Amino acid sequence: MIQRPFSDSLQGSTNSQIKDYLISPGYSQVNTIDHKRQRPISTVISSIDIGHGILNKPTYSRIKISKNNNQNEQRLTRNTFANKTDAFLPNKDNVLFADHDSQFTVNNSSQSDEILAEINKIPSIPFFASVKTIADHTNLDGSFWINSSIANENNIHTTSIYNNHRAENESTFPDTAYEMDPDKQEIWKQDGPSLSPVNLTTLKNCAKLLQYKVDFDVQEKFLHMDIEVILVPRTHVDTIWLKPFESLHNDTVQKIITNVIKKLQFYPNLTFTWNEISHLSQWWKNASQKRRVTLRRLIREGRLEITTGGWVETDEAMSSLYGILHQFIEGHQWLDQYLNYTPEVAWITNSVTHSPTVTYILSAIGITNLVMTNVHFSLEQYFAEYQYSDFIWVQNWDSDKTTRTDLNQALNKIGNDQYPKHAVLTHYLQYNSDSFKACGPYGKVCEVEFNFANKIIDINEYNVKNKAETLLEQYSKTGTLSPHNIIIAPVGGPLHYVSQTEFDYQYNNYLNIANFINVNQNIYKATVQFGTPTDYFTAIMARHKSYPTLSGDFLNYAEIDKTRPVYWTGFFTTRPSLKLLLRRLQATLRSTEFLFSFTSSCTAFRTTNKTQLITKLTNAREIVARLQDRNVISGTLSSKMLSYVQNQILIAVKDCWYIQEVTASLLSTKPEHSEKYLTKYVYRDGEFISSFKCIEPGDKIYVFNSLNHEVTEIVELLTRHVNTRVIDYNKKDINFQINPVWKYSSADNVIRISSQFFKIIFAVKVPPMTLKLFQFKEAFDVSLSTSIIFCLACVMDSAVNNPFTVQPIEPGDVQIENYNVRLIFDEVDGLLKTIIEKETNDERQLVINYGAFKSSDINAGIYLFSTSAQRFQDILKEYRADSKRKMLIIVSGNVVTEYTSIYGNLLKHTVRICNEMNNPLAGVVRIESNLNFGVAPKNRDLEMFMTIQTCIENGKSPILYLDNNGFRVTSRKLNISRKVEANMYPMTSMAFIQDDKTRLTIITDRAQGVTALQEGQILIMLDRRILFNDKRGVNEGLSDNSPYNHIHYMLLENFAKEDISFDKTLNEQIVLPSLLANRIANSLLFPLDIFFVDKNYIDMPYYVFLPLIRGSFPCDVCVLSFRMILRKGLGFKNVLDTAIITLHRKSFTCKFFVHNNLYCKDDESFYIERIIQHVKQVFHTNLVGTTKGVPIFDINVNNLPPMELMSLKVVFETT
Repeated sequence: MIQRPFSDSLQGSTNSQIKDYLISPGYSQVNTIDHKRQRPISTVISSIDIGHGILNKPTYSRIKISKNNNQNEQRLTRNTFANKTDAFLPNKDNVLFADHDSQFTVNNSSQSDEILAEINKIPSIPFFASVKTIADHTNLDGSFWINSSIANENNIHTTSIYNNHRAENESTFPDTAYEMDPDKQEIWKQDGPSLSPVNLTTLKNCAKLLQYKVDFDVQEKFLHMDIEVILVPRTHVDTIWLKPFESLHNDTVQKIITNVIKKLQFYPNLTFTWNEISHLSQWWKNASQKRRVTLRRLIREGRLEITTGGWVETDEAMSSLYGILHQFIEGHQWLDQYLNYTPEVAWITNSVTHSPTVTYILSAIGITNLVMTNVHFSLEQYFAEYQYSDFIWVQNWDSDKTTRTDLNQALNKIGNDQYPKHAVLTHYLQYNSDSFKACGPYGKVCEVEFNFANKIIDINEYNVKNKAETLLEQYSKTGTLSPHNIIIAPVGGPLHYVSQTEFDYQYNNYLNIANFINVNQNIYKATVQFGTPTDYFTAIMARHKSYPTLSGDFLNYAEIDKTRPVYWTGFFTTRPSLKLLLRRLQATLRSTEFLFSFTSSCTAFRTTNKTQLITKLTNAREIVARLQDRNVISGTLSSKMLSYVQNQILIAVKDCWYIQEVTASLLSTKPEHSEKYLTKYVYRDGEFISSFKCIEPGDKIYVFNSLNHEVTEIVELLTRHVNTRVIDYNKKDINFQINPVWKYSSADNVIRISSQFFKIIFAVKVPPMTLKLFQFKEAFDVSLSTSIIFCLACVMDSAVNNPFTVQPIEPGDVQIENYNVRLIFDEVDGLLKTIIEKETNDERQLVINYGAFKSSDINAGIYLFSTSAQRFQDILKEYRADSKRKMLIIVSGNVVTEYTSIYGNLLKHTVRICNEMNNPLAGVVRIESNLNFGVAPKNRDLEMFMTIQTCIENGKSPILYLDNNGFRVTSRKLNISRKVEANMYPMTSMAFIQDDKTRLTIITDRAQGVTALQEGQILIMLDRRILFNDKRGVNEGLSDNSPYNHIHYMLLENFAKEDISFDKTLNEQIVLPSLLANRIANSLLFPLDIFFVDKNYIDMPYYVFLPLIRGSFPCDVCVLSFRMILRKGLGFKNVLDTAIITLHRKSFTCKFFVHNNLYCKDDESFYIERIIQHVKQVFHTNLVGTTKGVPIFDINVNNLPPMELMSLKVVFETT
């Protein structure tokens, strides 16, 4: 608690009789108020300012802090109980309380030794009579008596003052100091009743009362309300946001880190906390050896603490599991290699979204303490009301209480009292701030008065008392929000400590305040000291052993801005094209890591220059981890920085493509060859384009599947030769079709079909982690493989050599079908309205529609989402009214059937179904949405979306199931009475709704915002154009939209009929996706890689079918990462003998019929040595591979339970 002293001034007194009175420092009159959210404030005691000239030095020196002496100073106070007790009247003999006109009045600037001597002679006040005094008025038999003369002389107004420092105990102030008003004396001179001696031992009416047991005792609580403040100097630096990484580092961050090293050496009790490894590694490259040594020493001393260990601080709503894990591995591997350091605390306070995926990863790394902030304002109030400043964040599926974790050991938890295996002790920084504003509810007080960076405010002996009390008031109010009164007070903010003088100002001023408070600890009931987040968790765990548990996430962030709620859900849909490119980059890096690791384990590099490949791989790893920054992955960048990020993506992807080409060439050719003869092929509309390549007869391609399960995918390649067929490595013909290449012409509203280019479409089925060769041969008759075209208005470029025939579309509803489903499209709007399952002949309403929300002119922008009063706009209204004509084209062949409806330049909607009977994709509907906003300001302030309306009964308050980072599924119960922005949540890979019969799953290729407006609906945000500035830092709107394709897979599944009447745990079971949904999500996240064989090396492929593993993994196990540890050996030669393999037991439900064409191994246990080739040893390490680990052989459900991740350190044979 804080005891707030009053001012020493005598001005403003309204009672002429009540003067300042003298009390002993050992006793004080207090008025306490105890409340769950209000700390008791005692109105007592302020120091007498006697001037530094008298004491010759400040009373709050650091020497006194170390001795922790009790101060026996005379203090001034205001009467707490006004008009209840008269004060002492001053006279000439009372030096401290003399009359204002007295010559003995003390002047604060006086240098008189005589006055100081008089002060030291002032007697103290016995609030309770001494033992001797009581004995003088007690009878021998134990009774006591009261003398009426004493009562008249020693009444309330004339209490004798005893001097405890004198042996006589008889000295008093002169009687004149206690003279009463003559008018008031008459009251006390009246005779009272006579009193007789009383024997206490013989009384029969003595009461014996038992104390009532209560849960909360005010006085007891008051005794334990000392507040402990831990000052945490820190700074916040972004990796990429308003400036490029290199510019920000060279201009600012490099100076900050250098200043930290210098000032921590100069000030021996100063501490500092650093978070971003990307900047630290960049600083290390140019730092001198002396500064490197100093950095290591400061870390060992615990004065410089590195938190989290991630390469960047990512956004937890938009990131995939692979992206999050990659930046963690990159950061922790660097700390282990260069600093031999492992973080103990995570500090994640810049992101406005917090996912349980990250807390799981932290616990799997070995970090069980987390500091976070930025939660929904209602949750902020809830945490404050119930003092949930610290809680145990658990996974909703984690029930393992048998594992002895570091957290349970620190809290002395044993047996069933233990917290679950992956529990993380989390501290929430109140007020949604991690800078100076976090000091208290009035953050501007600290930000203005106690941020000493930009202006020089000297905290000295004249103002330290006032400043300390102002700051303590904020700290005290913050302390009321926790049950233990220990708080973290961040000292710093964005880009602080660039100059050395700021370090001096911040440190010295805060040190003066801390020293003053610590010396007066008995008065203020508070201590202030510099420390680190580790110090905080050590302190609270020593005081508290039990904490409330919490599960779930904090992904819908909102704040109050000018009395209105503001929702940070707009960036879920900001720049979807950038989000897709980043996903593709991560998939490219992952494939590169796999090929590089397999090549290293097989010692296939031979004479290849490994140094060049390692340099490119290191650079690509760092760029991909850097682009995982929260501002990049969420798309919240300025248009200038967007160009910088796109350039970084291009640099990294080219390095990855080169490594893939080299490694795939070495793996697939004879050992004596080392030439690079493969070329990466990527050609997707709106995505990467590696090269413009057309297939010709005689060409060969390799298709690589980096997943550990079989993948079936539709491959599209361009060609100029229509007479082309496809054969596999067994020289068997593959089912294929020839599709037209067409383009919509908005000028004349027709579709133009090219006679020069065609598409070869075929389905490939590639086993896990396999390179498979396909060849293209000349065909003499392709009439059976040529697609049939149905079109409303199609025009051929040339009738010569055009193999297609165009048929008109008949009036009425349109239907397309395969062996599994029949889809019916509405004649009016041209969109899907009904789906019929042929196996059950069930006809289900499934209506697809497109629309847009109109953005509000306030609280909407690159971060924020806010809809106007007329929020819904029908963007296809003119086409439904037939005032504009839509275009339709249907292309059907042996492999796929595509239905495309075109609505001007704004929207092109395509639905595809697979026509092959034994294809796992036959029951899946592929939806492709191509949006083109045009040139700004056209279509301004629109938030485009797609809705899928079904008959699924998922509640009047719809329940929507969304995945968190592709790791777990969370249910969202929507309140449709609230605004749509309040119900918006992120979908990173899939979303589904269900009732007791059917489930509809939507699988996406990028992170998007998802919600629902009514029962049975899924609403998917597609893109947005906002020209308003939401004033959240970027200071721009969104107007750089580019045309691109959205890919969604729609999966309609029926629950298997089973007897669940006696299953009591049904409602407690975690909802999981199906196996097919998991497979499709993996395929979208990590697509197949295609390589062209150079025509000059057409005979180089030696292996036409090359499995890189010897066995298969179980159905529910996914190999998430496989990367070599790059290290130097003797003679600084690169040693590539150890890899980190991260496995994910990706759980799925068995409540659906499993497709017969999903081949996998249904085993619960497996051995890595029997799957990966050339394995020498396997160790079970932490998730980032920084511990030595323990040997492991059999991997089963006990050491790799459902849902969990496991990292293995695999050592390969080098000979």
